Amino acid sequence: MNSSHLEVVDKSFFWKGGLTTACALLLIAISIILTAFSKLVILERVNEIDAWLALLFAYTAFSPLIWIFSKSIRKEIKLTHYPIRFNRKTRKIHAFRLDGSILTADWDQVFFTQTPVTNNYWEIQGHILADDGETVLETFALPALAHGRLEKEAGKGYWEFVRRYMEEGPASVIDIITGYLPIKNQKETLAFSYHRLAFSLGSGFSPFMIMYYLMDYPGRMLAMHYSKIPQWPREIEEQCPVEPNDPYFKDASSNPK
Repeated sequence: MNSSHLEVVDKSFFWKGGLTTACALLLIAISIILTAFSKLVILERVNEIDAWLALLFAYTAFSPLIWIFSKSIRKEIKLTHYPIRFNRKTRKIHAFRLDGSILTADWDQVFFTQTPVTNNYWEIQGHILADDGETVLETFALPALAHGRLEKEAGKGYWEFVRRYMEEGPASVIDIITGYLPIKNQKETLAFSYHRLAFSLGSGFSPFMIMYYLMDYPGRMLAMHYSKIPQWPREIEEQCPVEPNDPYFKDASSNPK
């Protein structure tokens, strides 16, 4: 954050890697099954046509699943995160799309709303509308996923934070942030991933969540390692200059040691 712009991560950043872990485990399971079946046919039933036909059927049946799981892994291994930048000087919003292209919209023309997604989860979405004011052309979401009624109300605070920054300036929110993600110029490490998780969950760091994230870490580290760090185009960077000695400049170097 600085006097010119505020940058946040995408909604899926905190859960990145879960899909990779699940799909990798399923691919390993399929590989074990096909390898064992192939070994059985080759070593013990090599002269039986029915055995070879069954093996061919198994490979044919599993091929679509292999393609789907591999495609899902490739979907996560693209960018380490998909940043959203709010420029209060130009009153523009810039957001990375999942295909790596960039959406640019006018702050005053984006319609923000809290929307249910699944299983009583809610997220804050920004809609870019057509000239009729009703047709949704594109949508992006802030990284504020809430579960249940109480979290839903608390999640509105994230929107209020962004609104105050854009409408009232950085002085109105500078004291609220207690930490900044060190991911702009480097990829997330295993140690930082753990500390980020512990900080985010706080007292909610239950044994169940520990088990979930232990399963999630292998896929997250794999996805982070092979993904590229997003880079804003020059024309957008030129619209977001950071003034020397900006009193509101904050990044990961501002974190408590």
